[in-house]
Amino acid sequence: MRHGTAARPTGSAVPRPTEVVEFLGPHQVSDPYRWLEDPGDPRTISWLGTQQALFRQAQARWPGRRQFLRRMEELTAFEECSSPVWRDHRAFYSCRGPDDEHPSLRTARYSRDGTQADSERVILDPVRLDPTGRTTLDSWVPSPDGRLVACQISVDGTEQPALRILDVASGVFTDSAITGCRISPVAWLADSAAFYYVADTPTGAGPRVWWHEVGTPADQDLEVFGAGLGEISELDIVLDPAGQRLLVTVTTDLAATTDIWLVDHPAGRAALTGYKIAACPDGWTSAWPGDDGLLYLLTDDEAPRGRIVVADAATAQTDQGRTLVGEEDAEVVESLAILAGPALPRPVLVVARSQAGHARLSRHDLSTGRWLSDIPLPGTGNVTDLSVRPGGGHELWFGYADTTTPPTVYRYDAASGSVTPWRPAPVFSAGGSGPTGATATELRYPSADGTQVRLLLTRPTEVTGPRPTILHAYGAFGESHLAEYYELGLAWAQAGGVFAIACVRGGGDEGEDWHEAGMLENKQRSIDDLVAAAEYLIAAGVAEPCSVGVKGFSAGGLLAAAAFVQRPDLFAAAECTSPLTDMARYELSGLGRYWSGEFGTRDDPAELGWMLSYSPYHNVTDGTSYPPVLLATFDGDTRVDPMHARKFCAALQDATCSGHPVLLRTEPGVGHGERSRAARLRYFADVLAFFDYYLSRRDDHQPAQERPARKEVN
Repeated sequence: MRHGTAARPTGSAVPRPTEVVEFLGPHQVSDPYRWLEDPGDPRTISWLGTQQALFRQAQARWPGRRQFLRRMEELTAFEECSSPVWRDHRAFYSCRGPDDEHPSLRTARYSRDGTQADSERVILDPVRLDPTGRTTLDSWVPSPDGRLVACQISVDGTEQPALRILDVASGVFTDSAITGCRISPVAWLADSAAFYYVADTPTGAGPRVWWHEVGTPADQDLEVFGAGLGEISELDIVLDPAGQRLLVTVTTDLAATTDIWLVDHPAGRAALTGYKIAACPDGWTSAWPGDDGLLYLLTDDEAPRGRIVVADAATAQTDQGRTLVGEEDAEVVESLAILAGPALPRPVLVVARSQAGHARLSRHDLSTGRWLSDIPLPGTGNVTDLSVRPGGGHELWFGYADTTTPPTVYRYDAASGSVTPWRPAPVFSAGGSGPTGATATELRYPSADGTQVRLLLTRPTEVTGPRPTILHAYGAFGESHLAEYYELGLAWAQAGGVFAIACVRGGGDEGEDWHEAGMLENKQRSIDDLVAAAEYLIAAGVAEPCSVGVKGFSAGGLLAAAAFVQRPDLFAAAECTSPLTDMARYELSGLGRYWSGEFGTRDDPAELGWMLSYSPYHNVTDGTSYPPVLLATFDGDTRVDPMHARKFCAALQDATCSGHPVLLRTEPGVGHGERSRAARLRYFADVLAFFDYYLSRRDDHQPAQERPARKEVN
C-alpha cells in the first residue's frame, strides 16, 4: 500500500497517513491509518465529523432516496409473525404489525381442533420498554408450564442482551438481569423452577453453561460446564424430553468441527460431567433428542450435503450410530422435525432440504428413514423455523417466503396431509401494491476456473434490455443465500433495475465442499466467482457495461471490497456494510478471534500470506481510478469493528485518482444485528439512492426508469 502521491478528491478531507510498520514473521505489514482504530482519539473524532458532513452533502444530491424509502415502507407494510412455540394449547410467537417498528412477543390459546380460543395478547413490546426504538427483543423461550418466558433484550444493537424472566400473566420482569449473554440458548427444567443458559465468564475466558434458579440473584448462578475445553466460540444446549440429560454442542471455531457432549442432569446445583458422543466425529453436527431415547443428528461428517444419523442416547459414548437418511446429490439438509401421536399410524420424520435457497420438505418413516412423500409447499422459496408441539403430535408449523412472497407461517397436518396458512396471508396496508412488477429467475455462469455458479436474479417484469444491476454476495461460513423476500431487491427491480445474488464458493449453497472451496487458502475463489458474475451479467446482456454495482454485508463486505479493489475497472459503484477489510488485524477486535478457521490467523506466516494477498486495506494502490464507494458502519457493532471501514475509507480517499467520492455512513444506536424497521429502511434507502445515482445516470442525468428500454439480448 502506497500513499501520498495521488490527487485527492476535492473536499475528501483525507487524513495524512502515519507510517506504522508491523513485522509479522517474514511479512512487513504497513498500517498507515492505525490511529483510526481508536474511536476516542481526538483525530478520529474530528475525522468522523468531517466524513459525516461529506456523506450528508452527497446524500442531498441523490434524488431517488425518498422514493425508495416510500416504496420499501409499502413493501414491508404487512403483518409478519414467527412460527409458534407451543406450551400445551398456548402458542407463543413474535409478530410485527404493518405499522410496528419491532416485533412484539404475543400469546394466544387454541382449542384442540386448532381454532383460536381466546384473544391474542401482547406480553412484551420493545417499543413500550423504549419509545426511542433502540431496544430489541433478540430471543425468547417459554417455560414448560407457560407461566414464564426467558427474554433476551439488547440496546443499540450490541448483540449483548440482558436475560430477563417475564411473568406471562402480569407482563412484569420477575428477576434481575443476567448479563454476559450473546443471544444465549435457554434449557428450562420440567418444573419451570430453573434453567441452563450460556454466558461469558467474568474473566473473559469464553462462553460457559450456567445454572439459574428462578427468583435468585444472578450473581449466585453456578458455572456448570465448559471449563477446560479450550477456546470455545459457541455453545448450544438442549435438555432431553425426560429431563435427564443435557446435550451441549461445543464449537471451538465457527468453521471447524463441532462436538456433542451428553451430560447427566443432577438433582440440584452441581457442576456437570459427561462425555462426547461417538457418532459423527468430524465436521459440523447438531442434535435433537427424541422422546424414544434416541439422538437424531444432522451432520456433514462424510456427507458434504448432510445426512441424518441416529444413535442410542444410553450408549452414545461408544455407539457409532447409523445413517437414517442419507446424503442426496443436489440438495443440502437444513433441519428436521419428528411427528408422532395417536392420529398417525406411525411416527414420521420431516426433513427440510434446500438448493440455492429453494426448499423441499419430505416425510420419512422414523424407524427406517424410508421416503414416504414430499410435503406440498406454496412455491419454490425458503422454509424456516420448523416447530412441533412438545411431546409429539401430528402438526408441524413452518415459515415460508420467496422473492415475491412475504414471510407466512403455514401449518402442516400429517394426518390429513393438508398445508394451510396458520394465520391470514399478509395483506399490505398504506395503499401499497405489494411486490408486483418483479420477477425472480435463476441462471448459472462459469467462474474463472470453469466452475458453474448459481446466480439468482430479481428483475422488472415489463422492462426489457440491459439494466443497471446491483450484484450481491456473501460467500463465507457455509451460509447459503436464500430465495427470500428482500425489500431492497424488490424496490430496485420495481424501479427498473436488476438485483443479482451470486451464490459464490465459501457459502453453503452446494454443501460443505462448496464452503471449503472458498475458505482459508481458497478465499480468492470467492472473489473470482464474484468478479466472474459481473462479467457474465454484462456479456449476457443483463447489465449494461459500466452499470454494475457490487454490494456486501459483513463477510460479504470483505468480498465486495476485495472484488472492486482487484477490478476497479469492472464496477461502476461499490457499497460495503460492516466490512472486514484489514485481514492482518481482524482477530484483534470484535468477534474476529473466533474466525481464524474460516480466514486464517496472523500467527501463522503462511496463513497471513493468504490473507494479505486479498486484504482490501492492504491492496489499495496509489493513483488507481476507483469507482464511487459507500461504506456503512454502526456504532453498536460488537461483531465487526467499525475501524475496518474507517481505515479502508481513509486509504481509498488518499489513493483514488478518479474524482469519485469515497463516503462513510456512520449510524449511532444500532449494531450488527436487529434494528427498528425505520432505521433499516433509512439505511436501505441510502444504499439504493447511492446506486441509482451512480449506476442509472449518464450524461443526460436521467434515472434508470426514465431511460428508454433496449431489446433483451440474453
